[in-house]
Amino acid sequence: MNFRTLQYFLTVAEERSITRAAKKLYISQQSLSSHIAKLEEELGVQLFDRAGEMRPTYAGERLMLMAGRVCALEQEIRLETADLSSGRRSRLRIGATFTCGLAVLPHILPEFSAGHPDTEISLMEGSSAELNEWLRAGKIDVMISYAPVPTPGAKVTPILRERLLLACPREISRSAFGERREGEELDISRLAGKPFVLLKTGNRVRSMFDAYTAGVKFLPNIILEADNVETTYALAARGMGVTVYPEMFLHSLHRADMGSSSPLEFFPLPGESTVGTLAVAYPEGGYHSRALMDFAEACRSATARYFPEGAV
Repeated sequence: MNFRTLQYFLTVAEERSITRAAKKLYISQQSLSSHIAKLEEELGVQLFDRAGEMRPTYAGERLMLMAGRVCALEQEIRLETADLSSGRRSRLRIGATFTCGLAVLPHILPEFSAGHPDTEISLMEGSSAELNEWLRAGKIDVMISYAPVPTPGAKVTPILRERLLLACPREISRSAFGERREGEELDISRLAGKPFVLLKTGNRVRSMFDAYTAGVKFLPNIILEADNVETTYALAARGMGVTVYPEMFLHSLHRADMGSSSPLEFFPLPGESTVGTLAVAYPEGGYHSRALMDFAEACRSATARYFPEGAV
């Protein structure tokens, strides 16, 4: 038994298929099947129920837990020896949500990469749930996501607080609010009956907005729901309806839309329930490479520099 065989076993257990696992591992199905058969022979147990999917048996499920810890330990060994060996390249696997990656990583990665020419950077983008699973399983070393981070044993460092903004097409804004005075608190009830284009239920931004509207007893007139916050923003910019947009994304991706010629007007939603916290998270225990710790610090310093209004 060796690290490679355990990794092969874990991949088959995750994919529930020799075919898919072999494709993911870039080896032949015959070779992979041979590794699994030899492992079962060595341990003296059947690891998979081969009727239909390659579903782990009870023995297989127990081995998955232990193999995960062993492979994580192997990764620690590789990281530490890479740091100790001058001239050796290191690797940093970063996870980020799609929109967070788009909004903040261009402010972080170019400078970090220039300062760490011997670090190979791998970026995985996914949903918050996927990021937490990848961090727990050791598939990524560090992630940028919104708090709270439910991964057990994760070291979570807040780096940015941001408000949700109501993005209103100018025609709708003027008909609902007229000429608003600076500092005047938003009266969302004036948008009763106006069209809203929002993210689908379950999205973080949508959940925060739903909690806010429930608190002020406002029922938005939703005419369209979408999966992507950039889609709802683009539709709002074309006058289709009011949407909700994170302040960080506005400053990073649509700074040109903040002037008087913008098709949208932006109003901060009041209250703590409409404030989100962006954080960097990585496993608290075990060895942390210099590249990982430098990246976490780069996230903190870059957000403070580019988004000073929300720096933590």
